[in-house]
Amino acid sequence: MNVKNTILIVLGFPADSNGNPGPILQSRLDKAIELYRKGLAGKIIVTGAAVDNEFVESEVMAVYCIQHGIPAADIYVESNAKNTYENARMVNKIMLEKGYENAIVVTSGFHKMRAAMFFSGVMTKFKIETAPFPDGFPFLKRLLYIVKEYIIVLLFHLGLLNNRYNIK
Repeated sequence: MNVKNTILIVLGFPADSNGNPGPILQSRLDKAIELYRKGLAGKIIVTGAAVDNEFVESEVMAVYCIQHGIPAADIYVESNAKNTYENARMVNKIMLEKGYENAIVVTSGFHKMRAAMFFSGVMTKFKIETAPFPDGFPFLKRLLYIVKEYIIVLLFHLGLLNNRYNIK
C-alpha cells in the first residue's frame, strides 16, 4: 500500500461514563497511533456516533489521539455511524472525497470478522489490523465479546438485523 493513498480507520467503541476511552477503545486507539507513527498512513479517520451513552465516540477518539501527539490536521472525524455497517459506508465516502484508495481498519480482534464482512461490501483495498484485549481484561468478558460477535454475524446472515443496519 502506498502511504500517500492509505488512511487509517479506527472503529469506535463506547466511551466510559466520564467520556474517556474505556480499555477496548483505548487499545484500538493505541494500535492506530502505533501504526501512524510507523508511517503506514498519514491521516486517520475516527468513526462512531454516541451509541451507548451521550459521548460521541469519534470525538472522544480524536481528543485521545491529539493528547497522544497526533496533529489535529491529520484526523478526520466521522460522527454519525451507529454500527459497523454504517462505519464502512460513511468512511468510504470520506475516503472517496479525500482521494484515498487504501485503508487500514483498526478494530479489536473479536470484531474483525464483522468489520471485514461490512468493509468488503464497500471497498476492496483494505486490510484489518487488530488491537489486543487490554492486559488484565477479564476472561469472561473476553468470551462474552467473542460469542456476541458470532451471534451478530449469524443473525445478520439470516436477515434478522436488516432493520438495525437499514438494509432493505
